[in-house]
Amino acid sequence: MKWNFKRELFSIAFLAIGIIIGLYYYSVLPQTVATHFNAQGNPDGYSTKLALLLIGCGIPIVTYFLLTFIPYIDPFKKKIENNYNIFLLFRDFVIVFIVFMMFLIFISAKENTFRSDLFGIGFGLLFILLGNYLPRLPRNFFFGIRSPWTLASEVVWYRTHRISGVLFAVGGLLIIVLTLFKVLLVISILAVVVPLSIYTAFIYPYFLFNKLQKKGELDKPDL
Repeated sequence: MKWNFKRELFSIAFLAIGIIIGLYYYSVLPQTVATHFNAQGNPDGYSTKLALLLIGCGIPIVTYFLLTFIPYIDPFKKKIENNYNIFLLFRDFVIVFIVFMMFLIFISAKENTFRSDLFGIGFGLLFILLGNYLPRLPRNFFFGIRSPWTLASEVVWYRTHRISGVLFAVGGLLIIVLTLFKVLLVISILAVVVPLSIYTAFIYPYFLFNKLQKKGELDKPDL
């Protein structure tokens, strides 16, 4: 796993775009801006535009360094070296979404209302992208469906991520559809994300692990 400048150009470009967006809105926003919104999209929290700029530009940068280099300290490091590009794809998806989210926050601060429709579409697309690559993600401690049962078994990890990939893609599409039908974002999240998270992180791997354990088909943890 080596840092490659050419491979990093995509993420670096989006980080630069995020900084440019932040500087532009800093020049046009008033000193005090709305930075938190309720379920109806109305502002209920305020901050200075400088704080918004620092947060809006800082979070993507910190996320970039965290997600780029955290695989280097993973206990499964030797197992994931050949699949490092998959980890970088996950990182790229997250970086793009965070920059997009910060852009929405800047727009919302200017318009004094949160664009939950755009957020819902972006959130749904993120789930679809992640779902397409989840089955290819090797076992590790920082990315993917990390539960006691998936980390304990290669078989449970693989099967959980295979079914989770499909469910994430379907869930993302459902979120987009609900958003287009103007369903409140909080309802979409409660109806889709919460059950999906519970099923993929706890219910499915737990019962699969116990089923394989009873049959004596569990593999041993391979570090």
